[in-house]
Amino acid sequence: MRATVLFVSSTAHLPIWERIAFEHLIDSAPRDPQGGRLRIAHDILAIEAHQNGFLMATAVHDTGERPDGISPALWALLGHAAAAGAAWIMFDHDEPPTSDFPVF
Repeated sequence: MRATVLFVSSTAHLPIWERIAFEHLIDSAPRDPQGGRLRIAHDILAIEAHQNGFLMATAVHDTGERPDGISPALWALLGHAAAAGAAWIMFDHDEPPTSDFPVF
């Protein structure tokens, strides 16, 4: 067993177009027949839905350069969380924004 760090961020720190795209992926994702889990298909990111938003794995930041299709704002959040040892960021609609990152 291993422990990990989970960062919690407001969805307000994501550009609106990017947040809408993630929400659309979640809304249109099919359910796994075995467990009812949503199968959220993204070419680069591992995304899991939760009641007030979604979780995103930070592992993609290990690749070095920002991939096309990921905003500089999201890339900065992923890098910040990964550098602090977080495996996931939970983007939550109810989390208040912080002054450390831009708000969109």
